Amino acid sequence: MIKLILPIAILSLLLTACGGGPKDDQGGQQGQGQNSAGGVTEGFLCEKEGDRGQGEDGNELLCQVMGDGKLVWRPEGGEKPMGGGTISQIFSGGQCDADSKVNKYTAGIGDVSKMSHIYPMGGMLGTHITPIDHIYVYYPENSQTPVADGSYLVTSPADGKIVGLEDFQKTNNYPYPDHRVIIEHSCDLYSVFIHIGKLGEGIAMGAAVKAGQTVADDSVSPGYDFSTFDQNVKLVFANPDSYSQAESWKSYTANPFDYFPAAEKSKLEAISLKATAPFDGKIDWDQEGTAQGNWFEKDSNGYRGKGDQTASYDNHGKVARGYWDTHLAIAPDAVDNKSFIYSIGDWEGCPCQFMSVGNVDPKTLTSSASTPAVISLVEFEIKNSDGSAHNPNKPKKGYTLSGSNKVVGLLAVQVNADGTIKVEKIPGKTDAKSFTGFSENARTYVR
Repeated sequence: MIKLILPIAILSLLLTACGGGPKDDQGGQQGQGQNSAGGVTEGFLCEKEGDRGQGEDGNELLCQVMGDGKLVWRPEGGEKPMGGGTISQIFSGGQCDADSKVNKYTAGIGDVSKMSHIYPMGGMLGTHITPIDHIYVYYPENSQTPVADGSYLVTSPADGKIVGLEDFQKTNNYPYPDHRVIIEHSCDLYSVFIHIGKLGEGIAMGAAVKAGQTVADDSVSPGYDFSTFDQNVKLVFANPDSYSQAESWKSYTANPFDYFPAAEKSKLEAISLKATAPFDGKIDWDQEGTAQGNWFEKDSNGYRGKGDQTASYDNHGKVARGYWDTHLAIAPDAVDNKSFIYSIGDWEGCPCQFMSVGNVDPKTLTSSASTPAVISLVEFEIKNSDGSAHNPNKPKKGYTLSGSNKVVGLLAVQVNADGTIKVEKIPGKTDAKSFTGFSENARTYVR
């Protein structure tokens, strides 16, 4: 499995209802991990949490839940993939350096002058049904156009220690170097890089790093994801417990630009596609009593999903199955906050994003309504503010979204007084008047 979607090309995928993320960061190879020797392969998907198997090197591997909700063969006692608690417990197993007082960055994450643009947090893209907790850093070249070694270096924004390291070239069978690296700067502050390339000298688990030190050379497959997590940040999610089994760091997601020195922050804000503050985006849109925010099918383990969906992808079509099947999000777009996205985990097997006829604001869908609202869903396209044609390879700052006139289906929504919503997906129907009441296909969602 390779990165199926080019970093820059994701913006053209906003022209349609379905697509992948800027890079395929699903993590975990398809298949059940059985190797030719009868053992299991680290990084491959497994079927039942708690199962044990012998890895190719003879060491025992444990079937465990990763942060994205999938079951994957990993060494026991290694990466802490799930569970609540402090941010240091999530990323460092609680064994953080209490002597470090780092609470801000002192360097950049790379040469901003070489970056083409930044896609902010909060995107709902393909299988990323709920708003994404990291920014995407882009270069002029797409992810499958390598440049000369040393062209694009990724650097540590502050002193710290490597507490997480995953090799996607090994686990996902990528044809080029690709890594996830977690840096602990203090017990309260962590940086996470995803899809960075060849590791820099001395970058290894447990290694100390200095501010400005090269973490990786990203020239072979340019473009990566970056997150900042801070113990002192507590985002407003209606039910944080929904993320306790997967992506338990969610509530600690910080706005990364705020942590950089002022001059560096200004440079990053200038290349963000978002034209209004916060330029690095927002992910916590839950508003109780309304339809706005993140939702999960009742009794589906929140963000983790049911645990019985072995991830499968077909990014050339509109079908992708996985933990996201039970997810639903209705929130403002990451770049154009005045356009509302209806992001659905399973629209006839498609993890799809739509707008609505009339750009219906989900905050207006409230528990005070006595009858369901019937939303007409449409695909959408990008419009540049200066009237020029949108170029997905060179997107312009402050673009807006525009819904088409062709209805692709209906979404019936009833916000309930108990904090749940009842939803029925009706693909192919175009006349809102054809909905006369919920059928057995309706589902109840919780926060």
